[in-house]
Amino acid sequence: MYFILVNDVFCDFDFYIKAPNTLPREVDFISGRTINADTLTLPLEFTTDASEGDSIVDFRDGTVPLMSEKCLSLFKGAGVDNLQVFPAIVKSEIDGTVWDGYFAVNVLGLIACADLDKSEYAEIMPGSYRFSELAIHAKKANEALLFRLQEDPGSILMHKNVGKYIVENDPDETMVGWEADDIIQ
Repeated sequence: MYFILVNDVFCDFDFYIKAPNTLPREVDFISGRTINADTLTLPLEFTTDASEGDSIVDFRDGTVPLMSEKCLSLFKGAGVDNLQVFPAIVKSEIDGTVWDGYFAVNVLGLIACADLDKSEYAEIMPGSYRFSELAIHAKKANEALLFRLQEDPGSILMHKNVGKYIVENDPDETMVGWEADDIIQ
């Protein structure tokens, strides 16, 4: 069973986190392909309107996914081994406060497993979709723990065992900013 890994829209945080705007054009965190680290200036700098004393999320999906050390550790502990990570910081545009211990995360690998007959979607271009209701052929995912959906590379799918591991190893729910949305299987 799989879920879509998404930002927790009900998270109590009222702060945005913006991806670095200085990435070279050829750097793509959504393609599922390896990124040449030599093209990056590290640490990657994300920006926020949070300020000193504020708490920010452990997970933020987007054009450049962001994970805290705690979040990354939980995914790796669950057996996820197809992540390319780059040191990152989150810097306040309000007062210059810096949160470190973050990573820009490239999820490696695309798997074509969408069930278009059972899904609701808009076709962006031939072979590329935006799903409002996603159904997949779970067997085609071949028990992969975490991957991007080839038909919509912006979607990260997570095996139920990964979610279970995270919940069991974060019983106080201290890792914030993520949730797992249901998909039809």
